[in-house]
Amino acid sequence: MREQGDASESPSRADHPAGGGAGGDGNDAFFKHVPAEEQPDLVKARRKRAAMVSVTLVVALALAGGILYFGPTMFGTRPSGGGAVAQVTTSVTPTPAGATRTPTPTTVTPTPTPVPTPVEVERATVPVLGKQDGKSLKGHTRGVQTLSAVPVGDKTWLVTGGQDGRVRLWDLGKHKSLATMRGHSEEVYAVAGVMMGKTPMAVSGGYDGSVRLWNLKTRKGKVLGWHGDAVYAVALTKVKGKYVAVTGDANGYLKFWDLDKRKATGKMIRAHRKPVNWLSATHIGDRAVAVSASEDETLRVWDMSKRKAYGKTYKGHSKGVYSVAVGKVDGKTVVASGGKDGKIRIWDPKNGKTLGTMSGHKKIVYSLSFGSMSDRTVLLSGSTDGTIRLWDPETRKALGKPVKAHKSGVYAVGIVPVGKDTAVVSAGKDKLVRVWKAEDVAASGS
Repeated sequence: MREQGDASESPSRADHPAGGGAGGDGNDAFFKHVPAEEQPDLVKARRKRAAMVSVTLVVALALAGGILYFGPTMFGTRPSGGGAVAQVTTSVTPTPAGATRTPTPTTVTPTPTPVPTPVEVERATVPVLGKQDGKSLKGHTRGVQTLSAVPVGDKTWLVTGGQDGRVRLWDLGKHKSLATMRGHSEEVYAVAGVMMGKTPMAVSGGYDGSVRLWNLKTRKGKVLGWHGDAVYAVALTKVKGKYVAVTGDANGYLKFWDLDKRKATGKMIRAHRKPVNWLSATHIGDRAVAVSASEDETLRVWDMSKRKAYGKTYKGHSKGVYSVAVGKVDGKTVVASGGKDGKIRIWDPKNGKTLGTMSGHKKIVYSLSFGSMSDRTVLLSGSTDGTIRLWDPETRKALGKPVKAHKSGVYAVGIVPVGKDTAVVSAGKDKLVRVWKAEDVAASGS
């Protein structure tokens, strides 16, 4: 935009008043003809005066033109032209000859150093999986199918279930075995732990069709009831102030259990046409819900109070769904699922639509776990390709490289708070439970 300056007025030309010269005709001497009878000396004088007047007028006109051209520039009132013009500023007062010019000091305004915002500082580093932390937890004699953590005072206990039919208890901080609990006659496929009051408890389900409740302090258990087929999944949460567990079986049925009364509640529900492979329980607002993942390639949400379907069926996986987890991303509840197609999908539980997908595993995504690391929500995945991976569920990008966690498949993973720290835990077909370190590295592009 051109800047409009003040209008510069040209100096007005002086009017010549009508003078009373010789002859009294009112004409200026500059324009008067010389009579022939005048003497030569007078003629020369007149011509000399006329020449001097002419020179004076020329000089005056030149000065006026200079003022018109240079005046706005010297006083900064010349409007800017259409293009960029380099301006040179000079002193109005001329420098005397022989004097040394004192340079006009130039004030340089320093450019302030940008201060990163808290979000930029937070994103400057990202958590990634590191090396194994301590020795592997050994004790199961066959593959470890499931795990769940329970905080007990200032300690964290880990409950695991294996294909050897055993439920084992570990002190995760000390990497120490605490107990082996027997009850199931065949493989233990699912376990979920919880603190009920001051008592650490766990619910387990197995290939023998039984659902068992364990007191982890006394290391004793009892049968809550039975399914008509193998129990592959279990989850629990509070429903109207009371703990309720939900279990899923190989026929696609769900069953609900009142843990206070130690018995089943309501009727069995036919949730899927094929086996229920995994369950996760949480709250969406005030509503307690369970999310089921099935071999029929779908996920469904269940109102645990009414024991009825809630919302739409999630469709998107091209093969069976083997894992599901629920977490919060940017304050909003999301569902993550993994399947035989090797994909991880993030869902909006309000409308059942896919928010995004993540790929990287070469085989079945068998287990998922949300958690918090370095003040951000992350998603941990485990696969039958033997690797575990860490993801940013908000950007749907991998955090660091995959870790070869087990010689054979990974069956279970968890992000577990241990005191002020966070432990990454995996269990696999190789009979081992392993704990992994996490470390912060510079984010790409930071």
